[in-house]
Amino acid sequence: MQQLQRLNSRHLRVTLGLSLAAGSMALQPSLNTLQQVRNSGELHLVGVSSPTTFYQRDGNVHGLQFELAQQFANELGVKLVIDPVNDDQQVLHSVRRNHAQLALTVHAAHDQRLNRLRVSAPLVELEQQLIQRTDRFQPTSLDDLRQSTIAVIAGSSEAKRLRSALADVEGVRLVEFKEGDGLDLLTLLDQGKIDYVGMTDQEFDAYRPLFPNLRDGLSFAKSDAVAWVFLKSADESLYQAAQNFLTRKQSDGTLERLAAFYGTGDAFNRYGAKSFQKDISVRLPRYQREFEKQSAQHGLDWRLLAAISYQESHWDQNAISPTGVQGLMMLTQDTAKLMGVKNRTLPKDSIQGGTAYFKQILSKLPASVQEPDRTWMALAAYNMGPGHMIAARKLTRKLQGDPNSWLDVSRNLVNLAQHNRATGKPAPDVKQALHYVQQVRRYYDAIALNHDAERDQQRVAQLDYDITLPGRLTQ
Repeated sequence: MQQLQRLNSRHLRVTLGLSLAAGSMALQPSLNTLQQVRNSGELHLVGVSSPTTFYQRDGNVHGLQFELAQQFANELGVKLVIDPVNDDQQVLHSVRRNHAQLALTVHAAHDQRLNRLRVSAPLVELEQQLIQRTDRFQPTSLDDLRQSTIAVIAGSSEAKRLRSALADVEGVRLVEFKEGDGLDLLTLLDQGKIDYVGMTDQEFDAYRPLFPNLRDGLSFAKSDAVAWVFLKSADESLYQAAQNFLTRKQSDGTLERLAAFYGTGDAFNRYGAKSFQKDISVRLPRYQREFEKQSAQHGLDWRLLAAISYQESHWDQNAISPTGVQGLMMLTQDTAKLMGVKNRTLPKDSIQGGTAYFKQILSKLPASVQEPDRTWMALAAYNMGPGHMIAARKLTRKLQGDPNSWLDVSRNLVNLAQHNRATGKPAPDVKQALHYVQQVRRYYDAIALNHDAERDQQRVAQLDYDITLPGRLTQ
């Protein structure tokens, strides 16, 4: 009996301890989703990598949506973690399973897959198109697609739209690729193995530099958009924080400026794309080895060096400007002397001098300036002089902006130029500098995409796919 009493007493103490602990926990307020993200120190973003969302170059992540999400993470005081997946279905699965707090998706209006999710206002409006070869008749309606072969990425919004839209078109073949990306499909189209590719206008714009013999054709939908997606629950704290952030970025012009920066503009219209492809096949091979050599020596991406050179001279070693800059990297006399270059017209010397000068500028930026902003600022300084970049960063800090953000600093370049002119100081050519950075980024991406396309030819030939016949002949 005494043993039983001792056991009961011990059990009472344990139960009482558990009860007190439970009571203590009950008194603690539960954290909402926004607080949980801040406490974890990480914001997980899931999405499909593409030129219109985010992509990797030189070991760093770039892209409109990456930069926007990075700004949001910075405001929350957390690290942005990118979780790339293969298709939109996996994107939605990840956010429903709470594997990621924020998802990027391309969706159509009234897409039933989004019913159990919270969707932001559209960030970028997209138009779905059929891409075709320039030597082919341009259809004016879906009825003109009879007996055609159309390729799409399986599970994409384009696949879903076309499968439904082509139900009354006889003999059309819809080839749905289970793997691969838009670049792979356009490669097959360029080779004449399919008739059309279904993709968004912005995705084709990103790939256009590689395919001068392709063009945008029939548009079949205009209601798609890139949006941020969140798990739907009673707790709207993270969703509301994101909505407020996006509203501010819309009103202050950030979204518009990012869209312009990551757009292709008219750099790769039909003539520009043809000229670029000719230069990349004829001129670039003459200098690529030297770009690669300097890349290894200075720890820079050779494709970025090649892009700088293309913007400067279009890889013309005899190029000369009205102001006297010369050679592949268009060095001034002062810069050439500073870098020890004796003959600016010699390709090897010009590439060595230009690379060393760009590396010097890059190295002098403080560690607080992270990629890709670091590259954009160094490019601007390469074009207009490091002193103007230092002054622009100081002015940005004075005006309560972020001196480590290229978007903020570039916005204040105009203010710097106005101030310098008013005080009699040398003023930077802001329009030229901003155009320079944007053009180098465009050429850099195009050179990298071209390199990827050449490397993956064998893989493209082995892609797995399904063929469906949505037209009347199959019913």
